[in-house]
Amino acid sequence: MKTAILLLVCAIPCLAAEFHLAPSGNDANPGTQAKPFATLERARDAARLAKGSTVILGAGTYRLTKTLALDERDSETTYRAASGATVLITGGVDITASAVQPVKDNAILERIVTEEARPHIRQVDLKQFGMTDFGELGPRGYARGYIPAPTELFINGEPCQIARWPNVGEKHLKMGKVVEAGSNPRARDYRMKPGVFKYDHARVARWTQAEDLFISGLFSVSWADDTLPVAKIDTEAGTLTTKVPHLYTFRNGTFTSFYGLNLIEELDVPGEYFVDRKSGILYFYPPQGVDLAHAHIQVSQLPEVLVALEGASRVRFENLIFENSRSSGIYIERGSENLISGCTFRNLGELAVQMGKGTLPYPEGRNDGAGHIEGGKDGIPVARQMGNWYAYIYQHTAWNREAGTGHGLLGCTIYNMGAGGVSLGGGDRKTLIPAGNFVRNCDIHHVNRLDRTYKACVNVDGVGNIIEHNQLHDTEAQAVYLHGNDHRIEFNEIAEVCRDISDMGAIYMGRDTTECGTMIRHNFFHDIRSHHSGGFGVQAIFFDDHSGFGATIEGNVFYKAGSSAVIKFFDGGGVPITNNIFVDCPAPVIGLGDGGQVVCAMKYGSLGQQRSLKEVNVTQPPYTTRYPEMTGLYANTRKMTTPIERNYVVRNNYANFVDVAGLNFSLKPGADVGVPGFQLIPFDKIGPGKKP
Repeated sequence: MKTAILLLVCAIPCLAAEFHLAPSGNDANPGTQAKPFATLERARDAARLAKGSTVILGAGTYRLTKTLALDERDSETTYRAASGATVLITGGVDITASAVQPVKDNAILERIVTEEARPHIRQVDLKQFGMTDFGELGPRGYARGYIPAPTELFINGEPCQIARWPNVGEKHLKMGKVVEAGSNPRARDYRMKPGVFKYDHARVARWTQAEDLFISGLFSVSWADDTLPVAKIDTEAGTLTTKVPHLYTFRNGTFTSFYGLNLIEELDVPGEYFVDRKSGILYFYPPQGVDLAHAHIQVSQLPEVLVALEGASRVRFENLIFENSRSSGIYIERGSENLISGCTFRNLGELAVQMGKGTLPYPEGRNDGAGHIEGGKDGIPVARQMGNWYAYIYQHTAWNREAGTGHGLLGCTIYNMGAGGVSLGGGDRKTLIPAGNFVRNCDIHHVNRLDRTYKACVNVDGVGNIIEHNQLHDTEAQAVYLHGNDHRIEFNEIAEVCRDISDMGAIYMGRDTTECGTMIRHNFFHDIRSHHSGGFGVQAIFFDDHSGFGATIEGNVFYKAGSSAVIKFFDGGGVPITNNIFVDCPAPVIGLGDGGQVVCAMKYGSLGQQRSLKEVNVTQPPYTTRYPEMTGLYANTRKMTTPIERNYVVRNNYANFVDVAGLNFSLKPGADVGVPGFQLIPFDKIGPGKKP
């Protein structure tokens, strides 16, 4: 009888408990405040036995050498920082001051082009910290897969720059005459023929000893960055040969230019570094004003996501800092209502948060960047990686990434990412069932340190996800790269994006008229300009290649938002543009196809059929119910006009606004904008921390 009772008690989970961690703790401890655990893994295992538990992390750094995996057993657990504590969850290694040494190898010093820099260079033997895997820099860029960053250097919480020339902020080198364009993967030319082009600067000839040299830049079209390994520098011919082709082949344009990257020769300014992957030695030029004896020096190591939630629900992370890993911060798949609140994500090699599956990487040079792989092979969806998400979803636009429902980021700060901010998946495009996943009240900026195009502050897909009350700013790619249906993008401040790209919008989508119903409302777009000569410029919103049908652009404020236009269509339309304010902007709207009428999805032939009939079926419910206009549009029996109504357009006249210098575009009481029926825009509600 006693045995039966004992077994019954053991079978019942313990009541919710509180467990404590400290870097100085011990996993043999009971996890109390007086005797805390040391590791997240130990705390997780304890919390699994006590449903609804809270894990409190004391101040300090918690290093992960593999992914912290959470599943259904971890549902309803909260992980939070102790009150007032700074808690770092890291995938990197701390470098001790004693490990930093002057460089005594003259052969190394003499390779550095700038003699004045040589006495300042320091080195660290990373092998003494157990490091043997330093990753690879690339190839990386437009339509290439997400890959973990190579080992990176961070000092006092700031990322250092991989040694390059020209340096950050300097004009790139003009790409000379193209001698060999190389094979054209975009046209399914998979011969792997590299590109060859002329260079016109003597300094490039100093790079011939480099064994791991890359070039980075725009090599053909203005929307496709690339970072490619170099096979050869021919100083006699004045040519540079790549190891792999560029997606669009090498072609000269007014904007085509490059810089050399990953060069010990170019350790010439404070804050640069170079990792010799063969010797395992890190060389760096200390940032100006940094006392190395007391600096916090870190290098990234973990090539996996820091934390993975797969099937877990109602897990919370509160007030934690996720940093210094070569991959992403948190991966979420399936489950519901997981919340990341008040957390900071910084200095990560890929994304802060990935909701939903990605794919295995596609073979370099043997895919067309649009979902086709040599030999007719298809991509393979997988967990915990983004891979070639862009290419796979291009073909499989109804891909349900199994991201779960009701997950969100709330009040988080995201910056210094390698390849974008958040991948916000969720919802089913075949059934139009929404996910309700969200990014809310977050500050997301500087998220393109390594990949500069199409890896936005937020990449969103699926159905019914929400991006609201955020600041999305200061980055090279888009603020929002948009796929899917019925999303809400509202009350966001969007500024200084698209800084290394052209023919692009701060919010951008393209090539699928079945991706309908998104609301773009009550956002503030400002200071969006083209940073490249040539190309097609940038816009606040761009619906490209017959897309955007059924979206709504309503109640937004645009100030100096766009170079060629504010809102651009390329053979598209069907998007009401109503009750917006345009201040000191170029043309409000350009590019409406067919006299302002949307062009049928079938324009793209077999691809249009794939997306309109096979991926989803616009001739049957739920599409005929949710978007009844789509049936006639698809059959070419109806064309959707683009209403442009009740908009207030003003240039160099700020009398109606509260404070233009302070970027307050609230209308003064009693202001007459001269637009019948114009409704006040709740400008004071836009941005983080504002109540809906």
